Amino acid sequence: MKNIIIYCIVGLINVVLNFSIFIISYNVLATPFLHEEQRMENANYIMTYTLFGFVAIGVFTGVFFYLFFRKISIIKNSNEC
Repeated sequence: MKNIIIYCIVGLINVVLNFSIFIISYNVLATPFLHEEQRMENANYIMTYTLFGFVAIGVFTGVFFYLFFRKISIIKNSNEC
């Protein structure tokens, strides 16, 4: 049960980071003078620009949590001895 909660938290962190990357990129790349229809037409271009950010966040969170869980397992193993 504890593992499920941890994986859900990891997933939520990933979703929040990816959503914030998309929103920030959307606000920067879609100028305020565009109509909503023009913004929707440019959404594909915005997505191609933000794809690298999504991949970078995915790799970063994966490596971070791998190292974090590895550190926890080392601490648990040293406490058991």
